[in-house]
Amino acid sequence: MRLRRLSNEAEYFKHLTDLSASLRQGTLILAELSGIPMDERREAAGRLAAVSDDADAAESAVLRALRENYATPVDRDALYRLTSTLCETTHRLESVGFALSSSAFDEFPVGVLEFLALLSNATDQTHSMLKRLPGKPDQWQYVESMSRLFHRAEALHLQVSDAVPAAKRGLAYLAAATLLGQMFYETARSFASIGTVVAEIAVRES
Repeated sequence: MRLRRLSNEAEYFKHLTDLSASLRQGTLILAELSGIPMDERREAAGRLAAVSDDADAAESAVLRALRENYATPVDRDALYRLTSTLCETTHRLESVGFALSSSAFDEFPVGVLEFLALLSNATDQTHSMLKRLPGKPDQWQYVESMSRLFHRAEALHLQVSDAVPAAKRGLAYLAAATLLGQMFYETARSFASIGTVVAEIAVRES
């Protein structure tokens, strides 16, 4: 019979912190992308791939720990989904970076800078939530905040993707703005999904 190892809570939270660091690095690169010349954006966006690789490594570390039957600090299913969703959100940031680096954007659509600020805000709040989670599993304030941010993101998605002003700049600009708006929306939805998992942890553990 396979022996069950003792709990090592610090290991799990270290990997979650690593995922949080990847999110923060990703949003910093997106902020950089918004303020550099068009011909430099592809190189900056390419650095997001390494950030996603770091997130993949942190996710794999959690999965290895789960496979080895460690007792977990929170519900095993919730821990798996929290880890997976944090990693997915990092990859979503990479998709935003790809869309932002389009050569069609001599000037970004209305709403882009506000959307980037929203993603940065969501990342900072996620980082703070993960720091508090070991001692306080009921992070309801974070859950409510992610819900509000997502509703704001829905409105900004319409602004960024507005076909009328984009079409005036040509079909290439219209296509690029539509893709960017969709990537923004998917990333905001990923943050909302993190909030959903955190709500489940609060219900079960608090």
